[in-house]
Amino acid sequence: MLCPCPETKDSRRPESQYRYLENPMPLPALPRPALRLSASSWLKKPAVLLVFLLGLLLWLSLFVVEPTEMAGVRRFGQVTTREPYGPGIHLKLPLIDQVDHLQVSLDILRVQDLTMYTVDNQWVKISVGMTYRIPSTAVFRLLYQVGRWGSFGIRENVEPIIADRAMRVFARRNTIKISEEREAIANEIRQAVTTRLGELFGLEVVDLQIAKIEYSPTFVASVEAAVKAKNDAVAAENTVNRIRFEAEQVRVRAQGEADAVAIQAEGQKRSAIIRAQGEAEAVRIVGEAQATSLQARGVAVAAHPGVVQLVTADRWNGVLPLTVLGEHGAVPLVNLGPASPMIKPVESENRK
Repeated sequence: MLCPCPETKDSRRPESQYRYLENPMPLPALPRPALRLSASSWLKKPAVLLVFLLGLLLWLSLFVVEPTEMAGVRRFGQVTTREPYGPGIHLKLPLIDQVDHLQVSLDILRVQDLTMYTVDNQWVKISVGMTYRIPSTAVFRLLYQVGRWGSFGIRENVEPIIADRAMRVFARRNTIKISEEREAIANEIRQAVTTRLGELFGLEVVDLQIAKIEYSPTFVASVEAAVKAKNDAVAAENTVNRIRFEAEQVRVRAQGEADAVAIQAEGQKRSAIIRAQGEAEAVRIVGEAQATSLQARGVAVAAHPGVVQLVTADRWNGVLPLTVLGEHGAVPLVNLGPASPMIKPVESENRK
């Protein structure tokens, strides 16, 4: 065997270098691995084939029902038992019996965007969530009477009933009251749906709630306008109330000032009255004291007449009074003394 490289002037080698290629050394023989039997060879053995067939038959004869399911078995189109199979491992005839499974545990059916019309010709869209379960007594009814070929579609059978009962309830409602009556509407729909689903399918409705309510743009615009008008009215009323409050404050303040002036005047009046009464009482007391004193003096004079003359003489300053009280009033006194210019001596006149 020669080197496949092309011979060139630079790559030529002596022939001694290619001798080992022409007569290579023999390689030692490697031990061959033991031959493995294929599956077909195992099946050719009667005992192995029998075990395989029995295992396959057993596997085809078992079916499993999950904890959330119940099942029925049909044989040539006929139900083989009166009661559905519960959770666990069960036997059937292989290749003959057909198992139909149905979920019976608690589940939620969500129905989106149902269009409703109200009594005032407004449309609303609602989304409903219904919680339900399937009792064991309704399994065969749903699988083989309502459904076809051992199957039952919850959505295609239940959703039209929910939409119909909800539409009947909303047709009696006014759009403006839907929000405040939402809970009552949901309860009414739940009662109607529960009754109808129980009659048709035997379903047990646990709860039904309205998840969303969407109003028409026309209704939303009218509500916003009404809310704005109400807010404006409230703002105007608040302004009026504020003005009334301020006026009331002014009135109360003026009334308080007037009351203060009146109270002050009343106080001054009472003070003057009290002062006048005090002065009058003082005069009265003084008068009574003087009267008592005069009375005492009168009594003393009556008892001792000479004392008056003595006191009078003692207090007289030598000057006669100008008038004297008489029956006809005050009578002037004439000074008969020598110094009086009004009376001349009689003797002198006679002498002339």
